[in-house]
Amino acid sequence: MSPLLLLALAACSDGEPTPQAQPGPLTAGIATARIPAPVGIGTAGNGPFDAPTSDSPFAEIYPATKHLYGHPEIKVVTLSRGEGFELIFVRVDAIGMFQQLRRALVLELEQRTGRDFDDALIIGATHTHSGPGRVLDAGGFFDLIADRYFPEFYEAFLHTLADTIEASLADLQPARVGHAITTCSDAHEDRRCEDGLDYENPALPVIAVERDARVDAVVMSYAIHGTVLGIDELFLSQDVSGVIEQAVEDRFDHPVEALMFNAWGADMAPATPIVETRAGASQPSGFDKMDAVGQTVADAVDQAVTSLSWHDEPTIAATTSRIHIDREIIGYEDGVFEYEYGGVYCEGGDDCDTSTVEEELDARCIPFNADYPAPDQTVVTAGQVGGMHFITWPGEAGTLLAEALMADIQDTHPDVQELAFFGYTQDYLGYSILEDDWWQGGYEAAGGLWGPQQGEHLSFWSWLAFGSYMGTHIMGLEPEPITPFDDPVYEPYVVETAIDAGTVLADVPDAVGVSDVVTLTVLGEDAWLGTPLAHLETAAGEPVTRANGAPVDSDSSRFWIDHVVDPTYEDEELAGARTFAWTYSLPVQKPTVGAGTLAAGSYRIRVEIPRADGSIDTVTSSAFTVTLD
Repeated sequence: MSPLLLLALAACSDGEPTPQAQPGPLTAGIATARIPAPVGIGTAGNGPFDAPTSDSPFAEIYPATKHLYGHPEIKVVTLSRGEGFELIFVRVDAIGMFQQLRRALVLELEQRTGRDFDDALIIGATHTHSGPGRVLDAGGFFDLIADRYFPEFYEAFLHTLADTIEASLADLQPARVGHAITTCSDAHEDRRCEDGLDYENPALPVIAVERDARVDAVVMSYAIHGTVLGIDELFLSQDVSGVIEQAVEDRFDHPVEALMFNAWGADMAPATPIVETRAGASQPSGFDKMDAVGQTVADAVDQAVTSLSWHDEPTIAATTSRIHIDREIIGYEDGVFEYEYGGVYCEGGDDCDTSTVEEELDARCIPFNADYPAPDQTVVTAGQVGGMHFITWPGEAGTLLAEALMADIQDTHPDVQELAFFGYTQDYLGYSILEDDWWQGGYEAAGGLWGPQQGEHLSFWSWLAFGSYMGTHIMGLEPEPITPFDDPVYEPYVVETAIDAGTVLADVPDAVGVSDVVTLTVLGEDAWLGTPLAHLETAAGEPVTRANGAPVDSDSSRFWIDHVVDPTYEDEELAGARTFAWTYSLPVQKPTVGAGTLAAGSYRIRVEIPRADGSIDTVTSSAFTVTLD
């Protein structure tokens, strides 16, 4: 047993938390922003092996993205009862959250505001494998996770995160919260066949925020691996999590911001639920599945929100703790997982073979080395919103491991009735599953960084961190906060000249029906300046809105976008001048009921094109008529 484990076991306390100043009235602030990722950037998570060839200035190891579906975003909900009684929920369309970036964000906010938000900041990833990579200045194996570091993009990403959080703080208004744990079994399914089980946990914690007598935000946590789109599709996308959020938002009759955190998604794949369908347009592969998942989760959330009790003086608090992790601290015996700097991709036998245990599995790992070691510490946060307590997890936990941790927490703290699990949050250490399960091999076992006992090591220390928050345990020796990546150093990207920007290359059709897709191609600017935003309008120029009153635009899952440059970057790396064509595709009616349809009538599409001088150029299509007969 490691010295730190012995110290922790001896460090229990019957004391109460140190008294603090009294909290004030509850306020809530909401903000959202695009991640400043250009179409063409490399993604993260799939690994670039056997991927199609695709080039751009914004990708190196991974293929360049060429399409967009649901622009990757940052969403923030801040809950505050005054300084020291705050929570900042930040959900990011990314493969994972890394503690170096989180630490840099805490320091950036401290520099801007004079305040330390380390305890309050809860930042998690949707785990889309179609989100932008290139934000890890770690080299080695980590380049295969997230493409090679792009310092100019990293800096823009960090500043946008800080800007969005500041915007939420500036938006604080009187609020109430409601919370509940509902269930949803049909939207996910067990993908881990090696354990011989077909098992899922349907828990779906929901925290709703009400301002001015209406729901303005919903924060939820659901176990679903955020990957429907594969690397071959070359999409930059929110993927299934974004579609779930939009489906939840559209259950309201006014604009609502939905934030979905991924829970124990390591072994929970998106399912193909049975939903009501109708005649509709043909969409790219995976879109119908995402729509079905979105409607299924929205059904559950909608039912939960309509029956909530509301609270205007809830407890708003959290404590962030840091955990040591390496081979010695975990306490491996001699001959077991002998990788001083960590090891990954431990290759087992045949997938789904449940008849044997891979006794030599830990001898077949790819080792990290002294120059590029696996992380030797991580971050977890425990806290609560009213009666809804929560614990974060640094990466991808298996269902059984997460259940065991939550059971241990509730056994120790029987007054904790509602407990949310925020996975892929605060940091990312890959996959974590139960030790016995690890020896069965398979993809989930191969994805851990510190071997068969990583999951149970993190689980114990997360249990202790929760006890530290509750005032019943002491963490003992914690590592100092990690040092962020070095300040970005780079030569700024030089935007290429756009030929004929601001013109329509291919106009919309005159008339369309329920099974048609409206397409419009405009010539815009270099993708580095941002994806042009398309708005659906009536032929008279009035905005067309979604079910919740938000505008129908191309950042949502109502459109998809294709981007083509000429000459291509493969043909001419530095052309100086190119055409940048952006094609917007809008299905008149999606086949999944509730996922979106146009009423009969006349419409047009207006596109806002960001220009190199900071101005916005506007291009408008001709009118088209929708007939539903």
